[in-house]
Amino acid sequence: MFYEVRVMDSKNKLKKIISGQQLSRKYWDKFESNFNMSATKPKKAKKQSTAKSN
Repeated sequence: MFYEVRVMDSKNKLKKIISGQQLSRKYWDKFESNFNMSATKPKKAKKQSTAKSN
């Protein structure tokens, strides 16, 4: 649940109001894009050492 946000300037004049629905949509869009990016990143494979035992 997100609450309405009021953005003020330095003179305490109201610049804009961001609704809870806008904040929610922005949050979930960002979450989804971050989730998709992490799912598509290829995992780095560790190099296996080829040391010979004597």
